[in-house]
Amino acid sequence: MPNFNHLLPRANSIVFVDYKPAELRINKDWLIIYYAKNPMTEKMERFRMRVPVLKNKSERTRHANRIVAEINKKLASGWSPWLETPGKSFKAFEEGCNRFLDNTEKEIGDGIKRPDTLRAYKSYLNMIKTYLQEKAIKITFAIEFNKDVAIGYLDWIYYERQNSPNTYNNHLQFLCTFGNFLIERGYIKENPTNEISKKRKQLKKRKVIDPHIKTLLSEKLPLFNFNYYALCMVTYYCMVRRTEITKLKVSDFNLTEDYITIPGTVSKNRKDEYVTIPKELKVILERHFEGAQYNNFAFSANDFKAGKHQLPPKRISDSWVQVRKHLGLGTQFQFYSLKDTGITDLFGLGISPLKIRDQARHYDLKITELYTPRSGGGDESLKNSGAKF
Repeated sequence: MPNFNHLLPRANSIVFVDYKPAELRINKDWLIIYYAKNPMTEKMERFRMRVPVLKNKSERTRHANRIVAEINKKLASGWSPWLETPGKSFKAFEEGCNRFLDNTEKEIGDGIKRPDTLRAYKSYLNMIKTYLQEKAIKITFAIEFNKDVAIGYLDWIYYERQNSPNTYNNHLQFLCTFGNFLIERGYIKENPTNEISKKRKQLKKRKVIDPHIKTLLSEKLPLFNFNYYALCMVTYYCMVRRTEITKLKVSDFNLTEDYITIPGTVSKNRKDEYVTIPKELKVILERHFEGAQYNNFAFSANDFKAGKHQLPPKRISDSWVQVRKHLGLGTQFQFYSLKDTGITDLFGLGISPLKIRDQARHYDLKITELYTPRSGGGDESLKNSGAKF
């Protein structure tokens, strides 16, 4: 689990903004005095500690100096006395982050969320940590995780790191989810993403695969790696998502009745779903599964063969990049172009839009239509439709 301790030391030029170091003041009482910023009022407030009476002045002074040094060491490391103030709702940001991840792990164990969700959450929190480090922003209390921080972080993601609007929206959605968690657990009272708008979605940059490139791939991919070719064809014909493919077992492929079962434990939608295996794909799968065990992963870490060890999703994308470079294809032809092309081709064949929606497992036909780019010029079928007024 990521360690969010000391999120994060400030630059040296502003190290004393949140506190004034402890010092010993000797009057009638021996007091150790120091100041720390109240996270609610943003003002410095005084803290006092009496030095106990000891047998002689020298021993009492040494004891007081040890206390002063220890307090200043803690203050310099990011500690605040407000974290230990009784009756105050000043909860640590670090504690909220770790509790959020702990709760997510529990939900994964209970089948409520998928392991991929935890990996994504850790990645988002680490990115927030990187931002705070880079900008020398120290967050000790959860209430300091406010709208100003959220806006600054999102601007950093979009403008400074030159990410896409879709990436910006993904980070905004995470901040909203995390903020809701902190509200429910009493860490903060208002979601820091309130009134922060999403950016307009981009059109998909990946391109439908041209017929001549499809021919090239169908000739070269089986020679590159037949098992990887079979995996790619599952994406093209059945629109199965990359992560889902890595979790499917041989037993999920029914080559007698020509369908794939995508269990709720595997499906992005967490529901048991079914997709049809076309006859062209069936022939490919029959060869791919020769000698495979029923409980094997359909595509394993062993060179994409059916096997015992689960395939990392990134291997699929990395192998696609290798194929693309080897064949001299442009970067617009991404792995998921196979899925887009499969949907587009079914529309071109006149298959019912509802059947295409079900094969792609989209909850709405509008989602399916997003995957089908409009013609860049005149459409031949419309030119020759024969329609007259």
